[in-house]
Amino acid sequence: MPYQNKPLYVNETPGTKYYCTCGESENKPYCDGSHDRKNTGKSPAEVTLDRPRRVTICDCGLTQTSPVCDGAHKNA
Repeated sequence: MPYQNKPLYVNETPGTKYYCTCGESENKPYCDGSHDRKNTGKSPAEVTLDRPRRVTICDCGLTQTSPVCDGAHKNA
């Protein structure tokens, strides 16, 4: 499942999350280990949330604020 040119919006619960940064996860926005199986050279982004919140996760691979979308897909 390659990168898409739009962010993913997720209503998250508190805890540690591992978000896909390689674009290959079958369980986006979460990492499923595809980066290792496909030797992408990328690692998941670990994020710990202390409260419930809505997060905007990059799925274009261009963000400078990984894993959070910074709008870079709009300039691609």
